[in-house]
Amino acid sequence: MHRLRRSLVWAALNAAGIGLYIHFGMALWVQPGEEGMPGGPGDAFYWILTQVPIAAFFLLLNMAALALILLRLRRTRDPSTLYLWLAMAAVWLVAVAYDHHKAYRVISPEYSLSRSRHVA
Repeated sequence: MHRLRRSLVWAALNAAGIGLYIHFGMALWVQPGEEGMPGGPGDAFYWILTQVPIAAFFLLLNMAALALILLRLRRTRDPSTLYLWLAMAAVWLVAVAYDHHKAYRVISPEYSLSRSRHVA
């Protein structure tokens, strides 16, 4: 029972982390009508200061949890917590991929600096 409660707390903490990651990522998503336009100059700073720390914290937390799960697995031979860990890792991957998809900008050529300019 104690292990189940710990697993549920860990899963709830990860769900909250995914929610936070998506919440902060929404500020960088391409808004309807802004397709093809470049993002703001502060987008990278915002990403570094909000989403990277969240992802790094949960990566460290989940790697520590995986180490404990693998040590316990050698003793108990019960893979249920490992399956939960793998499922949560898959949910994190889907969340990061979804955020990347929504925030990815294809810049129109009219905003490019590489086009030739004629000077009179």
